[in-house]
Amino acid sequence: MTLAPERPSTEAPAPPRPEPSLGLRLAMVGGLLLTALLACIAGYGAVVLVVATLVLVVVAHELGHFATAKWCGMKATEFFVGFGPRIFSFRRGETEYGLKALLFGGYVRIVGFTSLEQVATEDEPRSYMNQSFWKRVVVSSAGSAVHLLLAILMGIAIFWSIGEPKITGTTVAQLSVWSQPTPAQRAGLEVGDLITAVNGTPFTADGQLEQVTRFHVGDPVTLQVERDGVRRGVVVTPVDARTVTAPGSQQSIAEVDGLTAATGYGLIGVETVDQTSYVKLSPLGVVRASFDQVGAVATQEFSGIARFFTPSGVSHIAANDLHPSQSTSGTGAQYRPTSVLGFGQVLTDATHSGWQNYLYILVVLNVGFGIVNMLPMIPLDGGHVAIAIYERLRTRRGQPHYRADITKLLPVVYVFVAFLGFLVLSALYLDAIHPIANPFGH
Repeated sequence: MTLAPERPSTEAPAPPRPEPSLGLRLAMVGGLLLTALLACIAGYGAVVLVVATLVLVVVAHELGHFATAKWCGMKATEFFVGFGPRIFSFRRGETEYGLKALLFGGYVRIVGFTSLEQVATEDEPRSYMNQSFWKRVVVSSAGSAVHLLLAILMGIAIFWSIGEPKITGTTVAQLSVWSQPTPAQRAGLEVGDLITAVNGTPFTADGQLEQVTRFHVGDPVTLQVERDGVRRGVVVTPVDARTVTAPGSQQSIAEVDGLTAATGYGLIGVETVDQTSYVKLSPLGVVRASFDQVGAVATQEFSGIARFFTPSGVSHIAANDLHPSQSTSGTGAQYRPTSVLGFGQVLTDATHSGWQNYLYILVVLNVGFGIVNMLPMIPLDGGHVAIAIYERLRTRRGQPHYRADITKLLPVVYVFVAFLGFLVLSALYLDAIHPIANPFGH
């Protein structure tokens, strides 16, 4: 969220900013529209859609802060879409609304957002810092709440249209080629075989076959296989990925794919594609499925983000920067941050694979934005929430409201911002020179 200080009326007024002429404003609007039209004609309509979507997502975040600030009685003086030169604006009451040329998001200005700001006497009662604890928390959290709400609504749209996916099995799409016969080859598995159960357990989840074989190095695993309508049992014995290599390679499969485990990582030598059916849900079931999906995505996103803030995470990110080709598989992929450019690339791929996939990527994007913005460190929203909580705990009953001296926190903030810059630049670098492969197979 961009919440900038309001200039107090006690200061000398700043010289008026030169505003673009009407002709220049019309030229900027025409340029934006013409660029979008030419991009569509040239076959880049998907890119235009993705850019518009990302702008709307960020603006929705700022709108959450703005609407709750108004609702809580705070003074919001500006709400703009975009940055840079002003194209047009208008005033309604105390707030100026407008559009700027660089459509990288938007911002809202709220009076007295930090204790460092000087606020005009007449604005003190409505400044952010003078509001109650719960109002400050609501306004600071509103952007992330909007992201979660958007994710839930998109999930509802997905499950309402296609139902809930149920994995019924996995099909052998390809047999791996190793320097030695694979367990799958020795067991007689063929491309097109449908595996419906592992060790007597029917398929119910993505990656179920790998989850079983990886922990059963040297142990027989029974697969129920369907071929040409006939079912039969097949026994395979996973081998340690550290002991096998591809033809002409000096590295083991474990080294190439970044597979690490103290007891070995069991493989049988197949690449599979999960088979999915869709079950129609009741309206209540649709809502439940959407909440479950958002919860699962949030868990994965939180775990992934937490990995970045560890010494191991920093070293792996740096290794990805030095060796970008290793950043899309194995351990490298686990420690690869994704930039807006990367999400844009995946969203562009999703436009060709169905609107449900497009919405699902937006679910992941919104949940990720929501979590990152609530990290407890300024300038992020979560930092302002943390300060509000700290001040509430330090305020004694019957005593004046305690205000934290955030200047003492600035050295930590600078380190945090520098680390965020490292993550963002690493993500942009990797997404630019070694993009994520199309996850939709097109």
